[in-house]
Amino acid sequence: MGKSDINITQTQQIVMGFISPIIDEIVDRVSERVLAASKKEPKFYTRKEAAEILHITLPTLARITKDGLLVSKRVGSRILYEADAIDEAVKKQVVFKYRRA
Repeated sequence: MGKSDINITQTQQIVMGFISPIIDEIVDRVSERVLAASKKEPKFYTRKEAAEILHITLPTLARITKDGLLVSKRVGSRILYEADAIDEAVKKQVVFKYRRA
């Protein structure tokens, strides 16, 4: 190892000594923003939006709500469905279609 190799190594160590705290601070701030964004209020879908996402009709949505397969919330005169419940049903690939006897 020559003298220039030692100078390059020392220079890299000095630069990393200055940059490391800055990088750590950036990582901390980004982590805080990501955690704050994940604590948002829950999202709700209307009946029409929920039916479109599940690829079912409004009467079928009413039936599965009545049967307790999906939980709805009433806000005034509106019926809303939590996005988490809809997403879970999509992930599980639950079949809600009407079956004739």
